[in-house]
Amino acid sequence: MATLYTHAAVGLALGRLCFARRMPVSFWALAGLLPIVPDLDAFSDAPYGTALGHRGFTHSLCFALVLGFVSAVATFRYFKVNVWTLGSFFFAIIATHGLLDALTNGGEGIPFFWPASDYRFGPWGPIHVADIADEFPNPWRSRAIRTELLWVWLPMTFLLGAVELYRWSRNSAHEPWPNRSPAD
Repeated sequence: MATLYTHAAVGLALGRLCFARRMPVSFWALAGLLPIVPDLDAFSDAPYGTALGHRGFTHSLCFALVLGFVSAVATFRYFKVNVWTLGSFFFAIIATHGLLDALTNGGEGIPFFWPASDYRFGPWGPIHVADIADEFPNPWRSRAIRTELLWVWLPMTFLLGAVELYRWSRNSAHEPWPNRSPAD
């Protein structure tokens, strides 16, 4: 699995990409927490690799869809966002959890299409499985953190920077020059 920090960061980054306007703090809390929710199955007593165990049904697209739209129905009025837009966003950030876990180089695959199919996808990728410890991970010692920085955080930072630069240039192009009249 990818680290909880990376799951949360991806949700926050996608939130900034999708919603340019100012959003309440509770929106950002949800954008950071919802992508972490699938890992609550780590506390399950069910065996690892089963539908009820870790990397089970909570990593599926069905789970992401249900949790995303339940969260959207509960919050769309408060956030003043269309329920379908918000539900789609919440679905996407929760679904990234399974995708990131499938892109690790170990562990069980992800049952993306549960309950229709128990077939597991992954592990496919370059991201090392997260270190299991209760201390804050050290990027100098943790291969998982180093690979996440390279394969997730770095591209995400460049993408966010490019989008923010585009938004800034688009907004500043419509602003009049200071100390100039419109006739100049």
